[in-house]
Amino acid sequence: MNMIMMLWMPVLAAAGSVFFLSFLFWMVLPHHRQDIKALPDEKPIVDAVKSIAVPPGLYMWPNCEDPADYRSEAFIARYREGPWGTITIRPSKPNFRNNLLITFVVYLAVAIFCGVLLHWGLGDGVTFMDVFVPATIMSFLAYGLGPICGATFLGKPVRFMVTDFADGVLMAATNGVVFAALWPAVG
Repeated sequence: MNMIMMLWMPVLAAAGSVFFLSFLFWMVLPHHRQDIKALPDEKPIVDAVKSIAVPPGLYMWPNCEDPADYRSEAFIARYREGPWGTITIRPSKPNFRNNLLITFVVYLAVAIFCGVLLHWGLGDGVTFMDVFVPATIMSFLAYGLGPICGATFLGKPVRFMVTDFADGVLMAATNGVVFAALWPAVG
């Protein structure tokens, strides 16, 4: 049977395992409960956002529409004075079914990427570790390191980045174990 056709099982199992692990991290285990905080009084902020009809998007402040304004005294004063922040305005209430589907598609894309690269890079008669190590490293790049770039720029708290990183390490290891356990012709 064609090797690519034989990869469907490790790809789907890896994506499904990581998806389930992610569910456990966010819904069952307590380590993310302090990552996203509630505002002490959200009503004034919600009222302000409504009153100026902020369209959906990701916003950062202080900020300028025109990059030339970054050198203006007014912007520099706002920047020095603070506060600094980011806010995401959604176009509608969150649709968790769609969000979960998109999340699974991302995990599936990582698993497909790993499967294809493993197929191209591994020969016959591979061992568990021959599959586990590269699958884990590739997955770690996506799950462990990938989120840090945006998180640091957008100012997510260090605690949030640490818990995300720890999740990424475990998700990558899970991907590696599943691929190694289900890889065709592991000797």
